[in-house]
Amino acid sequence: MWGTGTFDAHFALQALGGDRLHPRYVPGAAEAMMASVKLNHAESDQDFVDVHALASAELGPGLATLEEIKRVDGLTSAAIWVVRRHGAVSGFLAPLALTKAGRDALIEGEFDAANVEQQWVARMGQPLAGFYCWCYAGKDQVTRGALVLALRTLIDHHFPDLPFFGRDSTEAGARIMRHLGFFPFDATPHLFWRCASVMDEKAA
Repeated sequence: MWGTGTFDAHFALQALGGDRLHPRYVPGAAEAMMASVKLNHAESDQDFVDVHALASAELGPGLATLEEIKRVDGLTSAAIWVVRRHGAVSGFLAPLALTKAGRDALIEGEFDAANVEQQWVARMGQPLAGFYCWCYAGKDQVTRGALVLALRTLIDHHFPDLPFFGRDSTEAGARIMRHLGFFPFDATPHLFWRCASVMDEKAA
C-alpha cells in the first residue's frame, strides 16, 4: 500500500521506462493544453521579473535567480507558465520537463533546483521522462486555487503515464502535494512523487 514503506518506488519508476515522446509536449499542442487550464507561457522580460518577485515574496530566499529562471525557460521553451488577472501576472506554475538524466539526478539527490543543468531538461518536442514541479506561487486565493487545479489536470489527465516530482520545501507545499496524491519517493529526503497510471491502478 502507498505510504506503508512496502511499495518499491524505484522499481515502479523503472517499469515506466525512460525517455519517450509525448503528443502534448510539442510546440502548438503544449500551448493549447496550457491555455485550456488558463496558463500562458511567459513572454516578456517583465513577465519573468514578476514571476521572480512573486516567488521570492511567497517562498523566501534561496530560490533560483531571475537570470537562472530565464535561462532554464530558454532551454525548454516551456518552463514558466503564468496566470494573468486584470492584465497583470498574478501567479505562475513551473513544471520542468525532465530527461532521464534529470529524473535520475532528482531521485539520487543530485538535482540542484537553483542551478539546473542543461542535460536535465527536455525541450518541447524531445523525449522526456517526467516532470519536476520546480515552483509555483499565486498572489491571491483565487489564483492559487486555479494553479492547483491546473496542476491536478496536468498530472491526472494530460500526463497520467508520466511521473511528477516535488519537494516539501515549505509546509504549504507539502500539504498541496498530499492533497494532489503525492507520496514520499522511497528514502530520498524531501522528495515526493505521483504517477496517476501507476498509483491509481495500485489503489484500485
